[in-house]
Amino acid sequence: MERKRTWGWVVAGLVLAAASPLHAQFLSNLEPERPIAVEDAAPIPFRAISAGVDWTYNVRRGGLNDQGPGWSVLYGAIRSLEVGAAQRYVTRPGRNARRGIASGDLEIHALYGLLGETARRPAVAARVGFIFPTGLDSGGTDLQLGALLTRSFDSMRVHGNFRWTRLGDTVPTERSDRIEGGLAVDFLASGPGRTDTLILADVTVRTSPVLLGDAIVNLEVGARHRVGVQTIIFGGIGSEISDQPDRPRILFRVGISHVF
Repeated sequence: MERKRTWGWVVAGLVLAAASPLHAQFLSNLEPERPIAVEDAAPIPFRAISAGVDWTYNVRRGGLNDQGPGWSVLYGAIRSLEVGAAQRYVTRPGRNARRGIASGDLEIHALYGLLGETARRPAVAARVGFIFPTGLDSGGTDLQLGALLTRSFDSMRVHGNFRWTRLGDTVPTERSDRIEGGLAVDFLASGPGRTDTLILADVTVRTSPVLLGDAIVNLEVGARHRVGVQTIIFGGIGSEISDQPDRPRILFRVGISHVF
């Protein structure tokens, strides 16, 4: 009886030890706007499904604030290949359309892990996406091509994102090609042996949606906290640095995601 009890504790310990890295992997799988813009170069694990919802509120200079919900779903279709869909709704859709933010457009993407991270190189992934004009005040279908890098340094990771967008429909004063780049860092804020909380920060730079407009810089900080086996709550705050008269001075985002 004593030997069986001892083996029971050994098995339980092995299960917990195996589960801890898995939970950390789910926690550190960075998705766009969960809560920051930059994502990592690791596709979601094979056959896993991640579903998330959030609410975002923009406090804009000039007082024309806007807010709205967003949802996303990711699926590990095959090993190293992630497919997903996302949609966001915002108030004041007409004004936001001129900022390049369409309310209700459907975005689908595929992310493929080209190289896994090793001691000598970062993880590298390629991303292709389409944005369909299913929302209010939307134009044509947009194409997005991107590259992602992730490099680990002990308890901290660094991520780099690059994205080119070709708009399917524009007005004479609007750019048809847009470029965006971003850098982010994350690190575990939990105590030794725990993988409950991840702290994140990023900076992104993108071309203005209007011709002759200056580049737009965004700064964000946030956190992801695991509250269940595979459930994560997240929150973030950010600000835009630009000369736009109605730029978002403060952005708030809170949400929850679950991995099945």
